[in-house]
Amino acid sequence: MYIRKDLKKYIDDLASRNSVPGGGSAAALAGAIGTALSSMVANFTLAGIQYKSEHRRMKQLLKKNESLRKKIQILIDKDVVVFLKLQDVMKIPKVCSQRATLTQKGLKEAANIPYEICCLCREAMGLTEHIARIGNINLISDSGGAAYLLDAAFKSAELNVKINLKYIKDKRFISKKKKALKIMSAFMAKIKKCLINKIESRL
Repeated sequence: MYIRKDLKKYIDDLASRNSVPGGGSAAALAGAIGTALSSMVANFTLAGIQYKSEHRRMKQLLKKNESLRKKIQILIDKDVVVFLKLQDVMKIPKVCSQRATLTQKGLKEAANIPYEICCLCREAMGLTEHIARIGNINLISDSGGAAYLLDAAFKSAELNVKINLKYIKDKRFISKKKKALKIMSAFMAKIKKCLINKIESRL
């Protein structure tokens, strides 16, 4: 799907009146780019002799970060697939006895994708902070860029979770997701503030 196509094609489709890609997919793309920036900082650090004492730790961080990036990238397309599936369900006549059940199932799936994006961005933000702390000083601004992108991706995905929760009837499902999002949101804000403050002081 999109992950294997030209970036211009993705952006043009995003800007059009097509139903996909949408906000969830765009959030995943922003998260993937933010994570990629952190990997760039890690790779440049590993190439520097002056950071040799940090190479072992940086290799570990890079491996974890790249694993997250690949997971987030998958969601760029997965969000599209799930939305189209839900769209098909909504076309089922209301008189169909299975429509309500299938709709609720589809809404939960549609909420779970951006929720997963939030979880991955939260983890990536933690890694970004570690990478920035021991990374190449010449790329400190890129670590800041990564933090801002991950934060934007998280917040965008969070909104996409909430818009689906609005129509879900399972109160336990809603409560669980909202509670987890609140905790993750606080973590994101705390780490981003700490990281940006450190970066600004070093610039």
